[in-house]
Amino acid sequence: MLPCERKRYLALWHVAQGQTPAQIAALGLMSAKSVRIHIHLYRQGGLDALQERVHPGRTSVLTPTIMADLEVEIKTGRQVWNSRSLVAYVAERYGITVSRTAMRTQLHHTGLSWQRTRLVVAGQADPEMKVEFKTDLEAVKRGL
Repeated sequence: MLPCERKRYLALWHVAQGQTPAQIAALGLMSAKSVRIHIHLYRQGGLDALQERVHPGRTSVLTPTIMADLEVEIKTGRQVWNSRSLVAYVAERYGITVSRTAMRTQLHHTGLSWQRTRLVVAGQADPEMKVEFKTDLEAVKRGL
């Protein structure tokens, strides 16, 4: 039993003992208005009406099919993906507008994560240039 349900049942018990909603509110259990609401619910549907209801929230516009497609695209590695590019891909391919935060949340629920891309040097410097630079640096350090 959830704590909120326990409070509702306890409030009803106090009502059965003859206390008013104002007296129950004075106990600090819940407000008098809430007590009246729970009495009304109990009279309409019994104890089952006092159980906590599930609040599922809004369903995402990113369906499991879209998320599976994104997973395939990300894992192929043809492109470096970030949240902005994924949002643009979904908007272009499916015509769905979604925020970057929602995209990151859905990626997390799918088991994927995004990382910021880092700048990587395209190629290594010429080894001869490195040696020349180091000798020049040594000369500068010695004051020559």
